Amino acid sequence: MRPVALAVVAALAVAACGGGGAAQERPKAGTTFTYAITGLPTSLDPADYQGDPSRNIGFELGSSLFRWGTEGLPKQGCDALAKVDQINGELAESYERSADGKVVKVKLKEARSAAGNTLTSNDVKWTIDRLIQLKVGTPNTLMQDVADWAADPIKVVDDRNFEILMDNPSAMDIAILTWAQFRVLDSTEIKKNVTAEDPWGKAFVSRNASTFGPWTHVTGDFVSGDRLTLTKNPNYTGERGDVEKLVFVGVADPASRAQLLSTGNASYATGLQYEQYAQLRSNPAIDVQTCVSADRIPLVLNAKDPVLGKNEVRKAISLAIDRKTIVDAVYRGFNKPADATVSAAYGLDLPNAAKYQYNVDEAKKLLSAAGVGPLSITLHISPARPGAEAEQIAILLQSQLRQVGIEVKIQTLASATEINTVFHDGNFQALLYLEPPAVADPYYSLFLYNSSKSKLNTFGYVDAELDSVTAQVGRTTPGAERDALVKKAAEIQANHPGFIYIVDRDFVHAVRKGLTNYQHAPNGEMFVHTLKQG
Repeated sequence: MRPVALAVVAALAVAACGGGGAAQERPKAGTTFTYAITGLPTSLDPADYQGDPSRNIGFELGSSLFRWGTEGLPKQGCDALAKVDQINGELAESYERSADGKVVKVKLKEARSAAGNTLTSNDVKWTIDRLIQLKVGTPNTLMQDVADWAADPIKVVDDRNFEILMDNPSAMDIAILTWAQFRVLDSTEIKKNVTAEDPWGKAFVSRNASTFGPWTHVTGDFVSGDRLTLTKNPNYTGERGDVEKLVFVGVADPASRAQLLSTGNASYATGLQYEQYAQLRSNPAIDVQTCVSADRIPLVLNAKDPVLGKNEVRKAISLAIDRKTIVDAVYRGFNKPADATVSAAYGLDLPNAAKYQYNVDEAKKLLSAAGVGPLSITLHISPARPGAEAEQIAILLQSQLRQVGIEVKIQTLASATEINTVFHDGNFQALLYLEPPAVADPYYSLFLYNSSKSKLNTFGYVDAELDSVTAQVGRTTPGAERDALVKKAAEIQANHPGFIYIVDRDFVHAVRKGLTNYQHAPNGEMFVHTLKQG
């Protein structure tokens, strides 16, 4: 066993035995679910988002108003993504839209937090006001730019009824509330711990989950950056499976996470390398699940660059990329080559004009027509985003683009902070990135990076027609009319590339066998509280 895992394994073995020595029995399989992740965040506050660890924990804490309705989908959403009109209430009992689509009236279920406080509309308003006042990035982008909520969006009607106010109608109006940072907080409990210097209780919320979801914990159960133990919220009345305790443990090394899983010291390990997933497939005690995902790996070309901003050059680079060869060489049978400008995960029959082609000769012709001779570009990559495979992809891109006269210099940035800073500052020529939509929907995917109206379009790409069509997609409910608009947007982007997509990633879950009832939401999370033995 690798030395880095020894302390973790010992701690997990003690926890599994109840920490009280040989006289205590090990819990039955499934009673305790140990979730090995890359690391624990230093804060549990949804306002302090720290990447995947915050996301993993946030979704499990629940306390959302709405959740994705996966029950009627193939394999409960594993084989097909839920759409934005397939939303069920979690803390919301019911909702209805006004005739003009600018108001959503929501009625709350009867619910109580672990502290015993009753859920009210004031908790919802306080939670949303808190995200706005603290200027929390993703939730505010979703409210202001994606769903077009009003500046002061929550109107309390009474204890169990409130309204969401919007400046314009939106197909995304409630779907955004499935994102984990919108989890409703127990404002009654938090307000007992606020100060004049800390009116939103950040110090308290950083170490106390304070939600109405399926789990709770005491202060000592959270060790910042290392471990979190959750137990059942005794007041939770929603759907519940057989797991009594959920333990998150931070293990930085993917090989050690895989080893914990293979030895039975972890129930689930996230963020493994693909060769590890491939090896785990041969373990009869482990189920390696592969589910559809809208996550994609793009090549980002800075349109502000005098050469890379030329449309012919961007199209030529796309044509020079052999996506299938990249996927076959890197992913050990997982993932798929991106075949079009819009993800295949959305299930649309896209026209040929929206699909990627591999044609080196045509790429050379386009570069010649653009007056571009031998070209050298710097490609920024990071093992933190898109992942450990970044170097392999970059080397293959280097080889493929050399065939059309483009030399690629690879510059590696070690951390997620570094690659994100380079992207957000727009300080790059070319960059390998990851697009993991917070809300898996064609509008969100079209808008987030490729719309000139988006704050995350840092690379200077502008197409007025795409902006217009994308805005129409955002206002149109799922159906034939919306699908036609998405197809039109896909064709526009193929003719005038923004992000150049290379890989369509799957959600890959490596989990110990013995549990069922996985709810495969489009965000790829486990939802451990619903799991059942057998």
